[in-house]
Amino acid sequence: MNTIKILNVEAKSGEKAYGRVPVAELPDGNILELPLHVANGRKPGPTMLIINALHGDAAGTSATLRRFYMSLDPEQLSGVVAIMPVCNPLGAAGNARHTPQDGWNMNRVFPAKPANEYNPGWVTQMMAEQVDKAIQECDILLDFHSGSDTVIHYMWADTSEPENRDKNFELAQMVGFKYMYAAKPYFTGMSHQYAISLGKEGLLVEHGGIGLPDYCREEAIRGVFNILKYKGMMSGKPDLPKEQIVIRKGHRTLVRPHHGGWFIPEVGSEKLDDPMPKGTVLGRVINLYNFKELEVLRAPYEESIPLMMKVLPGIVYPGDYGYIIAEGKTAMKIKN
Repeated sequence: MNTIKILNVEAKSGEKAYGRVPVAELPDGNILELPLHVANGRKPGPTMLIINALHGDAAGTSATLRRFYMSLDPEQLSGVVAIMPVCNPLGAAGNARHTPQDGWNMNRVFPAKPANEYNPGWVTQMMAEQVDKAIQECDILLDFHSGSDTVIHYMWADTSEPENRDKNFELAQMVGFKYMYAAKPYFTGMSHQYAISLGKEGLLVEHGGIGLPDYCREEAIRGVFNILKYKGMMSGKPDLPKEQIVIRKGHRTLVRPHHGGWFIPEVGSEKLDDPMPKGTVLGRVINLYNFKELEVLRAPYEESIPLMMKVLPGIVYPGDYGYIIAEGKTAMKIKN
């Protein structure tokens, strides 16, 4: 396989390369750039693009991607693996979900290029336009998502009928996470949906955050290698668990605080993906002025599975992210 070029980064056959994709000049004179790693396999094959931190507070998941990339041997690879570990550097610098300069959610703007050539769009769109160009050059997209004060670990299968096992479901299953959520996303403009609309394969990987258990990180690294094997980019077969549990649409709840105050977690990240009984206290919100307990957040289902958890004490506002709790009793189980 010859030298390949993804955006402005070139990699020779069997080698890895790193570069920065320029976006624009900032008011302080520095250049806003997006990092890009490219591993060019020894043999031809598909191009996989992995992106992270469209939401700036998800930059920590780059640690997982780093471990995957460091262990990836391009001599054993057929095709190309490209990684953009921080797609929103402005959000990452401020540890903010949305871009601080314009308030936009970067995972709601795809396709990113405005139709008017004289209007480059908000800075969020300008960053996303470079990600958009990379998506157009790939065959398979893996979009990782997490948060700064939460921990999360499950696969999103982009299908409303998991029983039919369509290609989107099968691709998500081959990652090999124990827990999957099968539903069409509620929002438009998401990167993996955009990739699918272009006739490519797209995955939304919910993984990362504060206090992430080691087994989750290992499962995610193994999951990326699973997709490489599934798509024939590496030798071997995907390493799947004996059983996978699929949560259907409408059978998970986002438990949010109704009141603002000081949040005190009652369960830690060691309970991530671990079923618990209905009524289990997840966390409390207290008023630091009058010392009253304002609210107790509890597990809503007879078999409640926390797929996302808020694990750090701190200030919360009404409606902040708290917990994503899945209903275990109604889940579909797959034997591998």
